Amino acid sequence: MNAKQEFTNNQIWVLTFRGAFQRAGIYSSDVSNTQKTQFKFKLRGFVENLVEAEYLKGAVSEQNHLHNIKEVQSYSQNFNSILINSELNFGVSQKILNLYLKHQWCLGRIPEPPHFPMDRIIQIKLGCNPIVNWTKMTDINQYNSVIKKAREEATKQGIKSLAELELKLYNH
Repeated sequence: MNAKQEFTNNQIWVLTFRGAFQRAGIYSSDVSNTQKTQFKFKLRGFVENLVEAEYLKGAVSEQNHLHNIKEVQSYSQNFNSILINSELNFGVSQKILNLYLKHQWCLGRIPEPPHFPMDRIIQIKLGCNPIVNWTKMTDINQYNSVIKKAREEATKQGIKSLAELELKLYNH
């Protein structure tokens, strides 16, 4: 990676961690900044390896993508002593992976991802009812219900992919 690519990737990770952790309250109260930095560094490496192994090769199936979100969640269990619930929940795990993928895709580094970063804003724009608190989401069925709603909206608007739909909705 050249210096410009490394800088851009570092900035993407700043945005990704801010977007995934800012409101999620993931850390135990006695966690030091050093522990948080080490956790983010190792999680970043895990996600980057996952993206390189899976998403750089071509389109990833929805089933495989859901499995990869669970892999991020499972990996976080290695840091159970610093995390409130001994792991990242499904909602935070999807936000990390989906947000990182969105940035990589928009930069043309990977093929289009199967999903999008799910949060309150996109659920409101999709007209979801009820709104699922993604920072507390532990159930994959809650996630899938929003994905289903997004598919319906994409069809209604004549948009072929969920990632494209999210960009359109997020930018408006």
